[in-house]
Amino acid sequence: MALTARDCSDIRSTLKGKATNCDYQTVGRWLSKAGFEPPRKPEGSHRVWVHSSGRRVPLVDKGHGALLPVYVKKAIRAILETGACPE
Repeated sequence: MALTARDCSDIRSTLKGKATNCDYQTVGRWLSKAGFEPPRKPEGSHRVWVHSSGRRVPLVDKGHGALLPVYVKKAIRAILETGACPE
């Protein structure tokens, strides 16, 4: 499943803003739709998503609450760099 136009719009608006209130499930869904593979061994709180191009995106999953904005913005930049959202 690829990213929809609505997903891409949400991604770009989040990148332009402060990227607060994004949870792991939302960012994980974006990464999955953009072609990133979820972590194979989800041990501990750090999860590394990997794209077929070799691009790696680390996320911290505490199980609750919002992700830190730095992780959200890194994930969004990786999605945009892989070309998952057309211009």
